[in-house]
Amino acid sequence: MTAEDFNLPKQTHDIFAIMARGHFISSNGTKDGMGRLYDIINNPENFDRLQAYFNVIRYNIERGNNYFYFSKTSEANSIIEKKLETFERYIDVVDLFASMDNKITIGSRFRPSEIAEECNANVRLKQKLQKIPMYRSETLLNKVRDICDLMSRDSFLELEDEQSESYKVLDAYTYLLDVINAIAIYDDSGDGQGSGIIYN
Repeated sequence: MTAEDFNLPKQTHDIFAIMARGHFISSNGTKDGMGRLYDIINNPENFDRLQAYFNVIRYNIERGNNYFYFSKTSEANSIIEKKLETFERYIDVVDLFASMDNKITIGSRFRPSEIAEECNANVRLKQKLQKIPMYRSETLLNKVRDICDLMSRDSFLELEDEQSESYKVLDAYTYLLDVINAIAIYDDSGDGQGSGIIYN
């Protein structure tokens, strides 16, 4: 079957190119026409056609709260393990963002320097930031910059202005919150096995 057989929108290739890399398409994204791509997928007729088309190549379009992403019908264990390692890091990032005086959440705009300054003035926040494993960072500001770079690459943030280093939190950030909330921490003291983390 070809794309023409499914009567797909002309942006199908752009949609695939973004989501096949494990990235999200958020409704409040502006770069590379992301908001427009979201609207195209969100159209019920387009969604059904795109879903049928991508299912042929074993991708499934998942719908979140104002964002879309791909899941695969089967993934190698190594890929799943890498995703879990990423989420472990993001637990600390989300915790830091939620602990700021001006909590960083969906739609928030901020500059790395603002976070670094607040962390420098607050011992508790500074400890949270230092706990996040960003191995090449030597200063608090550079560590925050590296975190923002990582989150931009993973399509949770968007760099709005390079000169001022102004970032916006995209709708896909909800995915992080949902996954982290699905992680159940348990304490199994009855059999001497200690505590651990279950990924639901």
